[in-house]
Amino acid sequence: MKRLLFTFVAIVIVLGLLEVTSRLILNQVYNRKFDSSLIVDNKYFTSSGLKENATGYVWGKLFHTDEFGCRKSPVTYAPKKKKWLFIGDSVTEGVGVEDSSTFAALVAKHVDSMNIMNYSLIGYGDGDYLNVMKTLLAAPDTTVNRVTIFFCLNDVYGMPKSTLPPVISRQNILGRINGLLQDRYATYKLIKLLVYQNTDRYFRFDAHLYSADGLFFKRSMIYLMQCSDVCNIRGVKMDVVMLPYRSQLNNPDNGVHNPQNMVKEFCLKNGISFYDPIDFCSKDNNPQKLYLLADEIHFSEEGHKTIARYILSH
Repeated sequence: MKRLLFTFVAIVIVLGLLEVTSRLILNQVYNRKFDSSLIVDNKYFTSSGLKENATGYVWGKLFHTDEFGCRKSPVTYAPKKKKWLFIGDSVTEGVGVEDSSTFAALVAKHVDSMNIMNYSLIGYGDGDYLNVMKTLLAAPDTTVNRVTIFFCLNDVYGMPKSTLPPVISRQNILGRINGLLQDRYATYKLIKLLVYQNTDRYFRFDAHLYSADGLFFKRSMIYLMQCSDVCNIRGVKMDVVMLPYRSQLNNPDNGVHNPQNMVKEFCLKNGISFYDPIDFCSKDNNPQKLYLLADEIHFSEEGHKTIARYILSH
């Protein structure tokens, strides 16, 4: 009995140490907490936006906004210069990296002719982009010279995303149990991240929404067309950069380019400039390092540098 009790206590101590260690590791490399005090509801019609001159923590990194409600840039705003708006979701917002490490901030350091304004926000989709543009380009004396939409594959979900990943994985019993374990036990979550960090399941799910007769794709392209119309009315140049998923880099599967090709075809037919960085990013010696740990979408500091180089070269 003493041996059994000793063994039991030893197992409990080891598991406890593993849990504490896992929490410390996750806090450093996979912190997904977002300071909700940074958000203003219905700032752009029905879409939320960032609060002006605010400070908080997003995914473990200190996060600042400027007087316009953009993620703060290390480059000082110049009132006499025109504006180049960057509009996207959490990828363009730059979650998981410092203010000065986002590709928007890096581009701003090299573009002296315009103010780079990063109006991106975590959770944004195609409808949000339209709301932001309709608000910012409403004034007839706008100083905006250019708008770039940084489109991600999951933008076709639209604004209501409650029935799509990552929520969809928790709709059945096993999914709920998995979600509960990930929420409660850091050791389980860390092991799962390490085991599945190279999976392409998110890409495959999102890619299947790209079909010519698919409702998600059709609606998303309508939003893009409406964004283009808003810019055309104001004489503002608009272009689209479609950011790649990790699974799309250095992948010989012909289906990898399909979502980009579909959006490209639509843009070209409708006079919208389109850019696809897949091949540019794939040339990196280790494309996987361009993304955060076990992340299919969000760029690491190296990834932001690569996207910044791509933008500056085009």
